[in-house]
Amino acid sequence: MINRRTVAELEALFNSSLNKQSFSGYPKELYDPFNYILQLTGKRIRPIMLLMACELFGKAAEEAISQAIAIELFHNFTLIHDDIMDRAPLRRGHSTVHQKYTETSALLSGDAMLVYAYRYLVNVNSSQLALVISLFNECAIKVCEGQQMDMNFESAQVIKAEEYLRMIKLKTATLLASSLKLGAIIGNALLADADHLYNFGLELGIAFQLRDDWLDSFGETQKVGKQKGGDIIQNKKTFLFVESLNIADEHTRQSLLQLYSEQQRNSEEKIKAVLSIFYDLNIEKTTEKKMQNHFEAALQHLQFVNIGDNEKKYLNGLAHDLIRRDK
Repeated sequence: MINRRTVAELEALFNSSLNKQSFSGYPKELYDPFNYILQLTGKRIRPIMLLMACELFGKAAEEAISQAIAIELFHNFTLIHDDIMDRAPLRRGHSTVHQKYTETSALLSGDAMLVYAYRYLVNVNSSQLALVISLFNECAIKVCEGQQMDMNFESAQVIKAEEYLRMIKLKTATLLASSLKLGAIIGNALLADADHLYNFGLELGIAFQLRDDWLDSFGETQKVGKQKGGDIIQNKKTFLFVESLNIADEHTRQSLLQLYSEQQRNSEEKIKAVLSIFYDLNIEKTTEKKMQNHFEAALQHLQFVNIGDNEKKYLNGLAHDLIRRDK
């Protein structure tokens, strides 16, 4: 039986392994953006959870490193394309790929990352190959569906809370869930256990995004590390906005819609006005409750995984950290 490693140990293992990979070639304009975004180190949550899931069932994380790299490459491919669609200037505090290079180079580099992801993904036992590819393909399609829903929401005035939750389930939670199930498959888990880990990831991913939405409006600016109300300034239709429209009276609904239609208004005034509506509607507590419900559902699925609680302690701890985080 292996000694299961902590988050910090698996993060170090993953970063060391990723840094040893060579993503270079001709023309350099294709590979420079590729390497640039990988150097903007993010949380590495998805590859770490994949490695944790593998070790959960007694296999060393090193056996799943290739698939962890595949997941990280796919994740960064989606970020490059998302930033282009959102016309975002910054990513992780630095210029986005299309801003630093060109939109064309960013698109091509993102496409190349997707192909490289498959290169790493298929480095698996032949008996697991079909299942691994099928899971990854299904995940990729769902992420694209979620992104299209998100884009559709930009021009939609009224969105049901259920539609928003479905969107974040597809766009955000599915990749987290698939990472866990991939790790479980490589760790030779029983299908029932792999499925419970997948559902754990789905619920955790939804709670994770709801926490993100909450932090933007109610987090402490110094801890969050970015301007409070950034989503409000950009008119992003988060759960807070969607739920407010669903429960507000007609006068408040029209006021909120008017605020979200404005592009040139003073940012501080706009944030203050929107937050006032959120507070009046008790959206802070509503969002916290919704997040907690999904988090508890996630923990229930983790409990169903037929492994001792002591073996699951690091994964359980990471899940709690993600929901308690203040940035």
